[in-house]
Amino acid sequence: MYTEVGEQMAEQNILNGNQKKLEQIIGDVKEHNTKKDRLEKLAESVKDISKELDNARKEKQNETDSKIKASTDAICAGYDKSIEADKEKIKTVSAERDKAKMAGVKERISAETASLRAQNDDLKDQINEAFIHENISKIYNSQLFISVFNPKQLLDYVIDIAVMVGLFVAVPIVLFLLPVIPQWILLIYCIAVSFICIVVVKAVFRKIVLKHSETIMAAQSTRTQIKDNNKRIKKIEKNIRKDKNEDMYGLEPFDSQIKALYDDIAEIEDEKQSALEDFEKNTKADIISEINERYADKICNMETELEKKKVEYDELDDLVKKQRIYISSNYEAYLGKEFINVDKLFELNSIMKSDSADTIAQALAVYNNRH
Repeated sequence: MYTEVGEQMAEQNILNGNQKKLEQIIGDVKEHNTKKDRLEKLAESVKDISKELDNARKEKQNETDSKIKASTDAICAGYDKSIEADKEKIKTVSAERDKAKMAGVKERISAETASLRAQNDDLKDQINEAFIHENISKIYNSQLFISVFNPKQLLDYVIDIAVMVGLFVAVPIVLFLLPVIPQWILLIYCIAVSFICIVVVKAVFRKIVLKHSETIMAAQSTRTQIKDNNKRIKKIEKNIRKDKNEDMYGLEPFDSQIKALYDDIAEIEDEKQSALEDFEKNTKADIISEINERYADKICNMETELEKKKVEYDELDDLVKKQRIYISSNYEAYLGKEFINVDKLFELNSIMKSDSADTIAQALAVYNNRH
C-alpha cells in the first residue's frame, strides 16, 4: 500500500484487476481497519495514563499540603496553648482587679458619704424622739399622711391626687361597669366613702394636725432635709463611679500582672512567628523534597510512558490518515464507498473464486445482479 500523501494513483484501473488484485485490496482495507482499532486503543491508553498522571500529581500535592499544614499546626499548637493559658490568666486577674476596684469604690463611697448618712440617722432619731415625746404614732410621719394632709412637694401632690382619683373615680367606675354589682352598691359606696373621708379628715385634722402641728411640720422639714442629703449621697456615689482615676484603689499589682501577661503573649507571638519563618525557610523545603523523591519514579515512569504513547499515537495517526487517502483515491474512487468493507470485498472474492467473474468489474456486476 502506498503510505505517503501525494503519491500518485495506481497506474491501472483496479476494475480490470484480477482476483489477486482484489485480495491485495482486501489486505489493504483489513490493515487499515487494524491500524484504526489500534489507534483507538492508543487514544484510550493516552487518556488513561494522563488521568493516572494527573491523579498522581494531585495525590503528591495533597500529601504535601497536608504534611505542611500538619507541621504548621503542630508548631502553632504549643505556642497557642501557652497564649490561651495567659489569656485565661488575664481574665482571672482582670476579674480580681474589678472586684478590688468595686471594693475600693464602695469603701470610698462609704467614707465620703459617712457624714451625710450619720446626719440622716441623727435627723431620723430626732423625729422619732419628738414623736415619742408627744406620743404621736409614726404613721403620721409617713409619705401618705403628709401627701394627703400637708402636701408641699411635687411627689406629695401626685400621691394626693392619686388617692382622690382612686377613691372617687376609679373604684366607682369599676363598680359601675361590673354587671354583677347592683347600682345601689355604687350609691352606698359613694355615700360611705364621702362620709368616712369627711369624718376621718376632720378627726385627724382636729386631734392630730392642729394639736401637734409644730412637731409634724418640723418632722416634714426634717424629712425634706433627709431627702436632700440622700440626693447628695447619690450624686457623690455617681461621681465616684464615673471617676477614672484608679490610683487610690491600690490596683497597681493587678495592672503590673496583666501587663506582664500581655508582654509574655507578645513574646510568645514573636517566637511563634520566628518558628514559622524558620519552617518556611528550611523544614518546608525538606518536606517537599522528601515527598517529591517518593513520587519521582512513579510520575517519571508515567510521563515517559505517556510521551511514548503520544509519539506512537501521532505516528500511527499519520499513517492511518495516509492509508485513508490512498484507499479513497485508489479503491473507493472505483468501487464506491459501500464496497470499502471487508465483508463485501470477501463476497466479491467468493464470486471470482467460483469462476463467475475474471475481473473485479465483472464480480461487481454479478454482485449487483444478486442484490
